[in-house]
Amino acid sequence: MLKFFLALRYLKKRKIVLLSIAAVALSTALLVTVASLFTAFIGAIESSSSDYLGDIVLDPPAEILHSDELVARLCGEKEIAAASIVLSTNGLIHFGPGNVKAVSIWGIDLPSRCKVTNMKSNLLRQKDLPLSPEFANDANNPDFIGAFIGIGLLAEPDVKTDEYDLTFVKSFIGDNAVITVGSVRKDTQAGVSSVGLQSRSARIRICDVVYTSVYDIDKRFIFVPIDKLAAVLHKEEKPADIIHIKCAAGFSPRQTVDVVRRIWKEFASEKLNWPPYYIADAEIMTSIAKQSQYTVELRKQMGVLLVIFGIISAGVVVLVFCIFYMIVAGRQKDLAIIKSIGGSSITIALIFLIFGLFIGLLGASAGIGIGFAITHNVNAIERWISLLFGLKLWSSSVYMFSRIPNHFDWYWAWWFFGAAVCASVLGAIVPAIAAAKTIPAKILRYE
Repeated sequence: MLKFFLALRYLKKRKIVLLSIAAVALSTALLVTVASLFTAFIGAIESSSSDYLGDIVLDPPAEILHSDELVARLCGEKEIAAASIVLSTNGLIHFGPGNVKAVSIWGIDLPSRCKVTNMKSNLLRQKDLPLSPEFANDANNPDFIGAFIGIGLLAEPDVKTDEYDLTFVKSFIGDNAVITVGSVRKDTQAGVSSVGLQSRSARIRICDVVYTSVYDIDKRFIFVPIDKLAAVLHKEEKPADIIHIKCAAGFSPRQTVDVVRRIWKEFASEKLNWPPYYIADAEIMTSIAKQSQYTVELRKQMGVLLVIFGIISAGVVVLVFCIFYMIVAGRQKDLAIIKSIGGSSITIALIFLIFGLFIGLLGASAGIGIGFAITHNVNAIERWISLLFGLKLWSSSVYMFSRIPNHFDWYWAWWFFGAAVCASVLGAIVPAIAAAKTIPAKILRYE
């Protein structure tokens, strides 16, 4: 008990130790905040890919026919909850004279897509309706194709707040536009076949606006019924060039990939009569794995930053050492008295090690609290800096998301908590040894 009492006494009486606590707290807060923001950003990328691609993506080397049968086979497995087909192409959208934008057009089966992804929750008009969303047709204009338009195609977010004027955006619902796509044309003249590219146009009616908060999607995508897009492209059937799959509850995407691969091989061999080498060209992977090339680089950047800030934070050890050594030098008489009444060298050393432990615990706890507060309020802090100094730190057009992902990472928090405590104890080791070597006779000779 004497060791704890004296350690607490030094903690209360020596105001300079507050500097050590502050240094430990700031170092811990810095590392925790950096790690949390990086992992939150990586997690947001992976989560967003699952939200609009499902859990697994089957990307064959060419368009596939009889896609409905493939979906039925996939959904017949216990590991798979739903599957949805996509017919994709690139083109242009014409809103009016001088207002033409390049877009990616996806033909989708809306009911199955809502089961595989969060399509409904991303619609501005229909997300709160009790019924399933639909591409509403205009009875007065039956030739117009119902379409969902990305919000970024209709408006730009505010430069300072990164928020859209939703009232203005919703005013586009019900308006008409024209999409233009390219399609392959086969001609046969005098027994010679030739292949060319021709453009085809279709009139669309904006039924709803897609707002995913992922800038690249909101800025580029248009969704239309797959059968309508197939007709525009003059496809004989309703082909698909991408299959998005949702895993059943209790089954991970990694487990289910093998099931999808087996079904695909059987289907492509039996129904499509594709050769084995062509079947093997299909890309089947989890949606998170499709983003791995990007997220791996982000994790490397996070590692580099943590190493740099870790080296800077290592100064905590030096600071604790200096402060403790000053205390040892200034408290030689106290240490001599403790030894003269029976205190051992181990007892003296433990006093300072416990002292360092207390500083580490207090500083690391404060650091995690500061890091938690900064991480959870980072969007408010960013907005405050933008309004006060006119400095925009986060832009959705650069960093993909309209808001800074702010999930606090407790895994890294506990690692840095332990590291901070160990660093504080490490800084106290040399002063503790010096204190343990105190010789009472030399100190108290003239007292």
